[in-house]
Amino acid sequence: MRGKRYCEIILTKTISSYAVYNTWGLNDCPEQLWNKVSISAVKKETGSSFVHLNGPRYWVIDGFKNTSLINPAIKTISGIPMREAGILHLSLIDLFKNKPYQSHVVDRKTTWVYQADKPVFELIDPNGQVFVMQSYSVQKYPQTMNTLTQLGAKLQLPKGWKFKTGMLNKPETIQAVNNKAVVVQDNFLNTYQKASHDFLK
Repeated sequence: MRGKRYCEIILTKTISSYAVYNTWGLNDCPEQLWNKVSISAVKKETGSSFVHLNGPRYWVIDGFKNTSLINPAIKTISGIPMREAGILHLSLIDLFKNKPYQSHVVDRKTTWVYQADKPVFELIDPNGQVFVMQSYSVQKYPQTMNTLTQLGAKLQLPKGWKFKTGMLNKPETIQAVNNKAVVVQDNFLNTYQKASHDFLK
């Protein structure tokens, strides 16, 4: 699963919740289709007042368990088959600010698996909370799995935040506690999920 490509389209659900549609398990978000997707066309097709295109992205997890979709029904958006994988809770103010290093809650039933002897990438906030990268983005900057190790020198970290990378000594998992995942994005649009502890200690 690590290194596999996918895309997401985020649509309005209610005034403060947004449906996250994901291509994972259906297709790898074909370049020729994704390049033709436009926000205006998706708004027209879905009737959604807000649309966010999130991708292409690549997984930095090795697998998952005890994981299920919000809705397994396939919805084709701009010619790309997708399924509803999560519900993002966000106020309108946060939505329009869309700042990096702000935590958001996503309703989803997921447990990410990280294998031993594989690299992990962590953000640690000023309170010591640890967020582990689940996927990286090529939407804003060209990135590969190999360039992620150099992120520490590139990220514009807020005061008190740290970036760490290293190899896992043992397998680890991150579970969405009570089916709620707390996630942050860095300024390269890479996504991290809050973990119960530092994997690199």
